[in-house]
Amino acid sequence: MRKKLRSFTDLTVWRLASEFSKEMAQLVKIFPRPERYALADDLLRAARSIPANIAEGWGRVFPKEKVSFYNISNGSAEECANHLMEVYNNGYIDKKTNELYQKKLHIIAVKLTNLIMSTRKRIKSNIKDVSRSKAT
Repeated sequence: MRKKLRSFTDLTVWRLASEFSKEMAQLVKIFPRPERYALADDLLRAARSIPANIAEGWGRVFPKEKVSFYNISNGSAEECANHLMEVYNNGYIDKKTNELYQKKLHIIAVKLTNLIMSTRKRIKSNIKDVSRSKAT
């Protein structure tokens, strides 16, 4: 039997995204000074956006709004992937570290996609339920 989700903090994807955000906060500390106000800010903003938008989506009442925020979160994960490629291309991290972070982002993106699909499924299910109740 599945555990009842009571909060966004119960979502595995939120926990993974939150941990990733913390890792990015540590990573940017190694950037050279000029990058701390450019690339570091962009990476941190995108990384923090992932769990923040999951939380905001969770708090929305209407499923379509939930999906919208989960999609924004997914976009932020892709933005992080791009910024990490820049970090790697500039030589601030090695290939192995980049691959590790890219893999973590991929896992987050897959879990977000699953969350989006399950939320959309509930939307379709609710539409069918409403149609049936109107017919009776």
